[in-house]
This record gives sequence, C-alpha cells and structure tokens, in this order.
Amino acid sequence: MLSYKESEELDDAYFMSLRIAIDNRLTDSNYRFKNFFRADYNSSDLQDSKYIGIIAVGFFDEETILDLGNLHKPMVFVNTDTLQYDKDCVTADFTSSILRATTHLVEGGITDIGMLFGRKYQHQLVTLQNDPQRFLLSSFLNCKEIYQPNYFFMAEDYTAESGYTEMKAIIKKLGNKLPKAFLIGSDSIAIGALRALREEKVPVPKRVSIIGFNDITSAQYVTPGLSTIHVPRNAMAKSAFDLLNEQFQKRHMASRKVTVGTSLIIRGSSI
Repeated sequence: MLSYKESEELDDAYFMSLRIAIDNRLTDSNYRFKNFFRADYNSSDLQDSKYIGIIAVGFFDEETILDLGNLHKPMVFVNTDTLQYDKDCVTADFTSSILRATTHLVEGGITDIGMLFGRKYQHQLVTLQNDPQRFLLSSFLNCKEIYQPNYFFMAEDYTAESGYTEMKAIIKKLGNKLPKAFLIGSDSIAIGALRALREEKVPVPKRVSIIGFNDITSAQYVTPGLSTIHVPRNAMAKSAFDLLNEQFQKRHMASRKVTVGTSLIIRGSSI
C-alpha cells in the first residue's frame, strides 16, 4: 500500500485513519502487505513480483498516476478520481456533502460564506483535478448567486498550523467584515482556524460558523466541537479492497469508480 509518511499523516489524521482502515481490512482477509510511504518510495520498488497489487491512498497528480500505471499491476486509488486514467478508484461524495453543508447554512439565514482550503498537500500542489471540493463549492455558491471571490482563501497546506496562520491573516485583513461562516477543506485546517478565532475573541458560532471536512476523531473533542462532513473510512476501505480483489479474480474489465456517501455532523462550531 502506498500512502503518506507516518510523520506527515499526523498533520492530517484523516489519511492515517483511512490507511489503518485499509490495513485492518487486508489483515482480516489474510493478505500479506507492506506500506510504502510517499516520500521514501520509488516506483521501481513496486516492480517486484511479490507485490501483486497496489492500493494508493491520498492526493495523486497525473505524473504519479501514470508512473504507477506503468507497473501494469492491479491497483486502486483511494481519495483521487482516476477513472479518466482507466484506473479503479474510491472517492467520497463531494458533491452531496458540499450541497448539504451549504444548504444547511443558507437555510439558517447565512449567505456570506467563506471558503478556506489548502494550497498543497505534503509538498504537492492541490489542483481542481485532484481535489474537486473548491470547484464544487464555488460553483454551488455561484448558482445561488452568493459567491464572493474575496471570501475565498488558501492556507499553505492541510495542517492545523496553516489553518491557524491563515485565519489570523483573514481576521487582520477583514476585521468586522468577516463572513458569517466558513466551509473548510479539512478538519485539521478547521481546528487551527478555531484556535485563531478564539485567540482573536471572535465568538464561534455566534459570529462565525465553522464546518470542516472528514470528521477526524479529534473533531468532537475540540472546543467548541467541530461541525464537519463525516467520511466513512471503513466503507472506503471495504470498497477499495473489493475493487482490488475483483481485479485479482478478473471479474470486471472496465475501470470503475465507487463513490461513498457522506453525512453532515452538526456540533458546537456552527448554527
């Protein structure tokens, strides 16, 4: 299995919990496997005939997808849509989750909605191709005629530290013109943003509502509890395992994409 370094996973616990869910699924099915971490691996490492399949977890750019594809082994990508490259993949339902969160805020009377996403993930630029959240959210707000480009912000990456730093800068820039809500690309960024708002004495959710994405374990233990989009990691792990197993057994020829449903979890950080 190919994923981020363990030290990097600590910056965004979502990918660590997703990898562990896949590890458990493989172990329960008596598969022997080895974890390769992105910063340390070379595609030649995976050419060994003892590795009969690959599950790749995380954001992947075109160069890496094509590089792995040249290995000509059964493989499944988790969290990156690779169907256009003729590779099986498992993704979360970004469209419904963005729609659900935005509708919840609008129905609560909030129309000035900010966006805060990461510019890159672990030294890799995040684009509309490998992270569609930004595109979907801006498109939906535009359809509702409430999209405001000046409320669209980018943290340096997907860590809590970057969320904290960027929210500090946003507060300084906008002052009392802060939007009444932020939809944030990951819980890690959102947790950092919550700390910045607390330090600047901006009441949450009375003045600003915050909704994150992924529902990592710590989201329910921060103060206030973080509202978020829950992504079912065990369901994604099962889908990835099933797709890979079907390739082993040659049950299907056409590449497939499995989209796993999400749910909106409302806690103390939002209306």
